[in-house]
Amino acid sequence: MQNSEGHFIKYLDDAETAGLKRGLRSIYPLSARECMVDGVDDACLDFSSNNYLGIADHPRLKEESIKWTNLFGTGSRASRLVSGTFAEYLDLEERIAEWKGYEAALILGSGYMANTGVLSAIADRKSAIFADKLNHASLNAGSMLSGAKFIRYEHGSIDALAKKMQIFNENRLAKTSDNGYRLSPDSAFDASKMVIVSDTVFSMDGDVADIETLAKFAKEKGAMLYLDDAHATGLFGERGEGLAHCGNANIAMGTFSKAMGCYGAYVACSKTVRDYLVNRCGSFVYTTAMAPGAYGAISAAIELVQTDEYCEIRKNLLDSSAKLAEEIRGLGFDTGNSATPIIPVIIGDTERCVRISQYLLSRNIFAVAIRPPTVPTNSARLRISLNAAHRREDIELLLEALEEAGRLC
Repeated sequence: MQNSEGHFIKYLDDAETAGLKRGLRSIYPLSARECMVDGVDDACLDFSSNNYLGIADHPRLKEESIKWTNLFGTGSRASRLVSGTFAEYLDLEERIAEWKGYEAALILGSGYMANTGVLSAIADRKSAIFADKLNHASLNAGSMLSGAKFIRYEHGSIDALAKKMQIFNENRLAKTSDNGYRLSPDSAFDASKMVIVSDTVFSMDGDVADIETLAKFAKEKGAMLYLDDAHATGLFGERGEGLAHCGNANIAMGTFSKAMGCYGAYVACSKTVRDYLVNRCGSFVYTTAMAPGAYGAISAAIELVQTDEYCEIRKNLLDSSAKLAEEIRGLGFDTGNSATPIIPVIIGDTERCVRISQYLLSRNIFAVAIRPPTVPTNSARLRISLNAAHRREDIELLLEALEEAGRLC
């Protein structure tokens, strides 16, 4: 047994030596703004979660989750194609489609399942996928699973995307052999199956893609645009619908597990694409539907984020986030181009980043050190995540601890 696990042991030893070994820690949420970490009795301010609107423990979400559990049970019994689709699920998808401004929508188990399943369904070896270099790992996984030609362009650069696409098409159409004779064009490639893939909000940097320019470029090139709206859903838009909509993306994927305070993911698209995915998306076809309680929470969250109250909460949160990023920069830290409640405090050196995170924890502030391979080499950072429940005094404590950590660590 030990011999067969030797390469696992080596990987873990190497990761520990490099300061990159990760492990699970015990977290107990006390509220949207506080938690207990690793069983320590003292409450910590939680600046680590994606619960941007602070609604993961909202009474309406819990009540609706319990209501759906009482009505339908704790499990959906089968995959949705077999016997796991209840009429209420279909009605919920219609509401999601209207909210997002699309013809149709489909609920899947998670953002990772959506991205890996949908991308590997809509693209194949005759396709080419052009992807932002800082896209979420699930987008990369789905792109590679598809078998498509996978071409990554420099983060946020439409010029780099255009150049990559130009070079790809020139090479495809004008191949030459080693002795200079012209070869036939790549007959396996289908020019109508170019897909541009990008996050709208990048989860480790907090910056926002130039969506309108991407949409215009995709239309000019006849490419499909697939946008991952996970960290924008609930947080942006007039009704919390996010940044990707029918006017700028062919397919919008988003999750209910962040600002929406629930679990699961959606794909918003045309009716044709939805019907296609019901037949071809492996992570939908071959898995049991989520528990009814999860759908119930989603139903309540969609109503909640569209209220006038939460429109104001979103505005205040974005204003507070911009101010906090500016204040952290004032302490001498690099916060990148964050324009969201995700504020990276980019340290660079992995060991120093871990020391700063540990120092903050000693001050009862939970802010996780994000290290490679989650982020590029030499870009280890604290990922500060502000949410609507944080108070000004919480932010003052964070700033004071960061200032001290900068000097002492």
